[in-house]
This record gives sequence, C-alpha cells and structure tokens, in this order.
Amino acid sequence: MLSIIFLGSDQDFQNFSAGNSENIHKITHVAHSEGLNNDLIRNSELILLSYEWESQNSLPLCHQLRQLNPHLLFILLVDSHQADQAIEAFHSGAFDVLSKPLNPLALTSSIKKSENFIAHRAYIYSQKQPLEQNAGEPPIAVSTNMRRTLTLLHQIADKEIPTLLNGETGTGKSVIASYLHSISPRKHAHFLTVNCGALSPSLLESELFGHEKGAFTGALNRRVGLLEAADGGTLFLDEINSASPELQIRLLQFIQDRKLLRIGSRNEITVDVRLIFASNQPLRPLVEAGQFREDLYFRLNVFPIDLPALRERAEDISHLAARFMFKHAPKLGKTVNSCGPGVLNTLQNYHWPGNVRELENVMQRALILCENERIELKDLPAEIVAKVTHPDIKFEKNSSPFPDDATLAEVEKIWIRKILSKYDGNKLRASKALGINQTTLWRKLKTEDEN
Repeated sequence: MLSIIFLGSDQDFQNFSAGNSENIHKITHVAHSEGLNNDLIRNSELILLSYEWESQNSLPLCHQLRQLNPHLLFILLVDSHQADQAIEAFHSGAFDVLSKPLNPLALTSSIKKSENFIAHRAYIYSQKQPLEQNAGEPPIAVSTNMRRTLTLLHQIADKEIPTLLNGETGTGKSVIASYLHSISPRKHAHFLTVNCGALSPSLLESELFGHEKGAFTGALNRRVGLLEAADGGTLFLDEINSASPELQIRLLQFIQDRKLLRIGSRNEITVDVRLIFASNQPLRPLVEAGQFREDLYFRLNVFPIDLPALRERAEDISHLAARFMFKHAPKLGKTVNSCGPGVLNTLQNYHWPGNVRELENVMQRALILCENERIELKDLPAEIVAKVTHPDIKFEKNSSPFPDDATLAEVEKIWIRKILSKYDGNKLRASKALGINQTTLWRKLKTEDEN
C-alpha cells in the first residue's frame, strides 16, 4: 500500500478518486500548500499534482519537497494540449505524466508502475549495504599519512564534486567511501556501491543506468539502475579503471548534466546523486595508453585522495589489529581480548602486500587457531613470522651471524645497529622490532657511545 499525497483542487481530487475506485492506497488530499507539513512529506512515497497548481509552475515545489524526502516520486498532471509541459516535467525527474481530464485506466497503470518501482528500489537497497559494519566510525588514523588522508576527507565532505580515491587493492577504499558519505550532508540517504571490475561491460551499463522492458533479449521487466536508485544519496564506483570505453562516455555525459536514459528509453531522467570513484592503479598512464578517456580523467581528478598502503602507516597496524580482533571474536565464538609477546611487533614489521584486507584475514585466521584468550605468535601464518624474524639472514648448520667469541653485550650492540640500519635510523620502528621501548633504546645507544 502506497502513501500518496494528492495536491489539487476539490474538483481534481474528485476526478482522481473516481479513477482510483479500488481505494487500496493511503491517500491524503491537500488543497493548498499551507496544508503540507514536513512529517506528511517524509512519510509519503508518491505525490500527484497539477503542472500548474495554485496558478504557478509546480516543478520548483517538487524540487523543494525532494529536499525533505529524496525518494519521493512525482506524477504530474498536465493539460492535454500542452506537450511542452509534459517534456519539461520529464526532464525535471517526474516519474510519469498524465493528461487531464484523467483517464482511469492510465491512472491505475501509472500508480501500479510507481508501486513496482518502489518495491524494486527497496530490493536494491536491501542487497546493497555498506561494506563496513561500522561505516560511520572514523577510520584509524594514528599515522601521519592516514591523518593527512582523513583531513582531506573532511575538507571534501560537503563539496558536491566527484571524488577519486587512489590506492592499492585492499587499502580500504570502500570503507573510506562509506565514511565520506557518513560525514556528508547526504548521510541520511542511501549509500550504494558497485565494482566496475566485477561485471561485464553490458551488465555494468544495465546495472548503472537501468533498462526498459524489452530493451534487449532477457529484459522481461523495467529495471532501475543504481544511479537512479541512489537519487539523493551517494554511489561508489570501485575500480573505475576497468570501465569500458562506451561506459566511460555515458558516465562523462551523466557527470556533466546529471541526466540519464535507461537502456531502451527515450525519456531523460534527472538524478541528484553524489559520485565517489576509486581506482587500484594510476589513471594517468591509462590515459596515455589510450585505455581511459582524458576528458573523463579530468572530470574525476578534480579532488584526488591517495590512500596509503598499510606498510606506509605502520603506526596504525596494532590499532587495526585490535579493531579486527574485537569485531570478529564474537562472530567466531571466541573470548580473545589481547595478543601475546611478539605478535604486534611481527604484524607491524611485515610488508603487507595485501594491505588492510590481508591484515583482517590474518586476524580472523589467528582467532580461529588460538587456544586461549589471547593470540600467540604460533597462531600467525608461518610465512609472516618467517619473513619478519630474520628476513635477510640465513642460518647454516653450525653457523652464527655473530663472531664466535662475541660477548652478550657485543651481540646486543651488533643487533641494535643492524635493526637501526634496516629501518634507516627510525628509532620508533627499530624499538618496536627489538621489543623494547624508545627510552630503553635511547639509553642503550647513549651507553654505547660513551664506551
């Protein structure tokens, strides 16, 4: 059952009621604009009104009402001899246009189509939820690199321009996109996402722009695209570098005028949606190779944001590991609440080719393997422990990396210098790799210099 507002005179409402004799929907008649209130608008799904209501063009009113409820559908009633009114109404985003006097069959058909549209839109929303459960929670940003990224996100949050996220696979671009939506003025509307690299070109075009019934073989019903379904909210297009040349042209046109055509349709639809794009490889080389349109690149590259690889934000690793541990432990039936000696040092000093996604997978695996209430070094993958412990020293049988007659103090001195060299003199990372705090490392170096 739809919640419908009918904006019009008593006579128009009588004509409408006669054509809607089934009376299966909740209908509120509002004769004058003073009768509209915010609660009524927010709780309604469909509005029927005359193109000229209260002796003026009603399209500006439609735009105002959409500010209160971005998901409202509009059916405009126009004079049968005013074709230009119908064209203007469609270009302004009307769901349907009916001519007066109302034809009962046409009215019933239009309301039924709007009901199907709303049901299909609800299905899309139910299938397209944000990827991160705590999407509104600020990303962890202890490191300088990540703090810089977070600052840029807040600078762009209320700016209605395309945003491009650049970063390696697994750096958390989808989480960042969802967070950007959550701090934007559109945060109360839906956030939808599509991976351009996961669908064939033809399927991706249909997924984004939708299609009409019979537009191609297998198109048995009208399908609403994600651009249209995200009206009023945000759409995140991941791996935009995988988009076909044909889709790049359509996206460029949509960005320029915010209008789209469903496949097989001749009626343009105006859509108000924020676009966030992401690429897992630099777009400039693709432009130079002729694989990505230069004009689209310039449109997307207005405000690029680079996401650092996990190895470039080592200070965040222990915090991320803790977040993943507390996130997944209850799901896996574990009461784990800490990490044993060496675990965090090992995680911080691993190279992480799979970035944040790899870290989350490692923490889930460790939670499954751990036997007590904390994760131990033995619960981490062997290849990670092996690469971190002694990445550039090979122990032969009966051999040692230190002189045979070296004292314990000399072994410590050699090893500290080696670790400092490995991290280019960075005392913070060196102290973590050695398993001591910075004060202890500073004291040992000072003692060494004095001797």
